[in-house]
Amino acid sequence: MASLLTKKIDKLRSSGDDLPPAHNGADQDDPPDLNTHARVRRRPIYLAIGVALVVVAVIGMLTAVNAMRATTDVLVLTNEVQQGETIESKDLAAKSVNVDADLGALPASERGRVVGMSASTRLPAGTVLLPSAITDQVVPGEGLTMVGITVSYSHLPSEPIVPGDMVRVVDTPRDQDDPPVQGPINTKAQVYSTKEIPEAGETTLNLLVPEAEANWVAARGATKRVAIVLDNRVR
Repeated sequence: MASLLTKKIDKLRSSGDDLPPAHNGADQDDPPDLNTHARVRRRPIYLAIGVALVVVAVIGMLTAVNAMRATTDVLVLTNEVQQGETIESKDLAAKSVNVDADLGALPASERGRVVGMSASTRLPAGTVLLPSAITDQVVPGEGLTMVGITVSYSHLPSEPIVPGDMVRVVDTPRDQDDPPVQGPINTKAQVYSTKEIPEAGETTLNLLVPEAEANWVAARGATKRVAIVLDNRVR
């Protein structure tokens, strides 16, 4: 049987007829690959998403720029104001600042309320006013007395004394007296304000001292028998 089949195949080859093509499992009439068309159809969707993201980014940038340009008017000082001094209208001006940079500054609309209040600390010219920088509290407070004394430069530290400093007022002997055997009398005080008298080489200090110490501080100050010692400035 096998020999007959072999002879038949040889006969077909010798006659020049082509053998039928071998079947490789792939039919030419197979349907097209649907995945390829799905990928093609999805490309416009990706493009639309990309455009939408660009639009969102542009809108975000424009919003940020507009926010940076938004300003508000706040109060600033045109003159230096010492601690305890009354703020006058001439000391104030309005300044436009970025909304995000005002840091709680007093708005210019509160100018009328600020005039007449006192500085709670020394305020240099150009300072943007914060609520904590001003006070309407009565000075001196309970248990304190304000004493003004004038002290020569030789009885002051070389470091300038400024409002808010904590100092000690020390009793000094007369020029002819012997040095004290015991420690000198002294009391703690806070500098409320200062005024330079350069032509006399002196400085006038307004001090807040304990009420019980006010008499001797005033008496020694009147005779220039005091020295000022600057204490720690750490707040």
